[in-house]
Amino acid sequence: MFKKDIITVVTPTYNRAYILGNCYKSLKLQTSKSFVWMIIDDGSTDNTQELVEKWIAEKEITIIYLKKENGGKASALNMALNHVDTEYFVCLDSDDTFTIHAIELALDQLKKTIENEKICGVMALRNSDSGEVLGGKRIPDKVDEATVMDITDKFRIRSEFIQFYKMKILSKYRFPIVEGEKFISPEYIAREVNRNYKFKISQENLCVCEYLSDGLTRNKLRVIKRNPKGYTLVKRQSYELAKGFVAKVKHGIMYIAGCILSREKEYILKSPHKIITLFCFPLGWLAYKVKFSKGDNAL
Repeated sequence: MFKKDIITVVTPTYNRAYILGNCYKSLKLQTSKSFVWMIIDDGSTDNTQELVEKWIAEKEITIIYLKKENGGKASALNMALNHVDTEYFVCLDSDDTFTIHAIELALDQLKKTIENEKICGVMALRNSDSGEVLGGKRIPDKVDEATVMDITDKFRIRSEFIQFYKMKILSKYRFPIVEGEKFISPEYIAREVNRNYKFKISQENLCVCEYLSDGLTRNKLRVIKRNPKGYTLVKRQSYELAKGFVAKVKHGIMYIAGCILSREKEYILKSPHKIITLFCFPLGWLAYKVKFSKGDNAL
């Protein structure tokens, strides 16, 4: 049984002692204390452990500290999922912060979905420190429930999300671990969950996102090149879940680009839409050449 009406806030971190204090400050300021903060230290070599031990001694909030060998964010989240014992779960990145009412508002909205077995949790767009949603485009107010693919494909919103999950659902899922790689998109699990469940959409400003020079988002192209199989796995997933011919073609092109990048020879055999893949190959090759030859974060 999970502890009712409590959220475990999970923060995977690697050598982020210099910025982790911002997370801590935002959690101490929460109007609701119905949460525990679980820090997964992914093999940091800085003073993260000493810093967290100091915070634990302060007893301002409940903190659980777990350390593991460096393996990447996905493996850190898998470790967290093995230890969470509360009713709800949310991942707060080490360079993000919560707004002061985030836990209170999220819990209120989560409680309203208890009787709805098709809702896996609450999802909102992340905001900049100025209060604007990342990407500048909001989810329409009329949208009450949606999947991640609905937001990205149907409403064409290119942004990042904060997702509060019901653990009775999320506990069934884990990230795949690719040998020799350390990264796979955090949205992978959300999309897997969305095969059977939807998110309740929140229009509230819950999370403030800051992109750091050493962060994954700022170094997207380099991260993809170092983790091509994980990238291709996510692109195959998007391709499989895409609705409508145009969306399938779009995702199919990037699936092919990923297969070329990861040297996946069985790209037709493993494709969820083999005929589309065959006809899209020239465009996929072009996308690979254009996207991966650029020195930017176009992907």
